Amino acid sequence: MAWSLLHTNTMKLTVERLGRWLPVPVLSLDRMPGRLIGLSLGVFVVVRSDYAADRPTIVHELEHCRQFWTGGLVVHMVRYYASRTYRLRTELEAFQAELRACSAHQFEQRLHESVRVLASCYEIGHDEHSCRQMLASGLMIDDVAYGTPTTLPEHIAPLSIETRLSPLAARSADPSSEA
Repeated sequence: MAWSLLHTNTMKLTVERLGRWLPVPVLSLDRMPGRLIGLSLGVFVVVRSDYAADRPTIVHELEHCRQFWTGGLVVHMVRYYASRTYRLRTELEAFQAELRACSAHQFEQRLHESVRVLASCYEIGHDEHSCRQMLASGLMIDDVAYGTPTTLPEHIAPLSIETRLSPLAARSADPSSEA
């Protein structure tokens, strides 16, 4: 559950929690540049409104927020843009967190989309086959795909109170799904 702070026809602001104490504002907008569906700007997240309730997308972006804080703020941003290896590592972590947050019935499709996006949108120099292997190596796929209960990493949790600019990391939609 997220804490809703603002809601208009074109945007909604909620708050997620990173770890036990760090609030992360999540702004959902009706429109975003290009094919972006979500992005982390370090201390906050922006998502397209049709993905605002998509927990795996939110988890992906929260993972990037965690990386921002643990990676040394500006140092993380510089390394993300300057190093393909670092960018690959951070995106693998985020996509793996996203996949762990998927339900069993959406896992295969989400894995396919994650592989395609990772191979084509981040200039990491890897094809879809190697991206699939790298993503799968960090997952217990049987646990996710066959419905064994999995938990999110402790540092990603929604607040219990109810009420894809220069992104550090962004998640893009499938170009074929755009209207």
